Amino acid sequence: MSLATASTDAAPVARRRLAVFAIEDTLGRGRQSVVYRARRDGQPVALKVARRAQLAACRGRDDFRTEFNALAALIGPGVARGLDHGVSGEEAWLAMEYAPGGSLVRECAAGSASRVAALFAQAAGALAGVHRSGWVHRDVKPAHLLRRADGSVALCDFGIACRQGAAPAVSPGAIVGTPCYAAPEQSEGAAAAATADVYSLGACFYELLCGRPPYPGETPTELLGQHLVAPLPALLPHHAGWQPLLHAMLAKDPASRPADGQAVVAELQRIPRKPS
Repeated sequence: MSLATASTDAAPVARRRLAVFAIEDTLGRGRQSVVYRARRDGQPVALKVARRAQLAACRGRDDFRTEFNALAALIGPGVARGLDHGVSGEEAWLAMEYAPGGSLVRECAAGSASRVAALFAQAAGALAGVHRSGWVHRDVKPAHLLRRADGSVALCDFGIACRQGAAPAVSPGAIVGTPCYAAPEQSEGAAAAATADVYSLGACFYELLCGRPPYPGETPTELLGQHLVAPLPALLPHHAGWQPLLHAMLAKDPASRPADGQAVVAELQRIPRKPS
């Protein structure tokens, strides 16, 4: 779910107040939370709201404090800013910057190769900053890469982010992240690693180029099997120049991928010109 993105088909909601926020539109829905466009003191914010009981059942906490603290530790140009968090009755909320440009979902197969390459480079730079700080996002996908008003890309939704090397909080076989983009080892009980984010970013780049994720499975089990063993589909000839980088990022073996976001940035800098 996109956490701080504008939406062209945002569903109108009954206008109401939550704490100091005036809620306007629905931006996205996830398993435990809903994200609204809201205003505080006249300024737009993205407001993530969940029932405290649902958060406690899912994460062992009844507020967004952990996610807010992760955002505070990752302040930088490539990360959507966390503004505040709190609870109001039975609901917990997290306020973040509002990105009026929407998410990169809108860009999938919609722009020129040079535009896609520029967006991808910004996304890689955002991930590099997260990895330099010692964190792993664990749910990189186009809906979590936002466009600010100035066109810059910001990574959002750090609800399952953790420190590098952290042991998984789920049992083996449970998919951490979003099945279309999650690295295969995230479902095998592996400790959190930057290479898993690199894999997910590679899946995002494939979708930006082709308009669809790299694997077509319709169920989490199907997708897990494809991420584990299926070969990467070939790009169309006019995108073939990107194939070596994508093969490296989407390698089944984490050790064969670029080590982190900064390594992806370095690989991009070695490409003498953007493939057309």
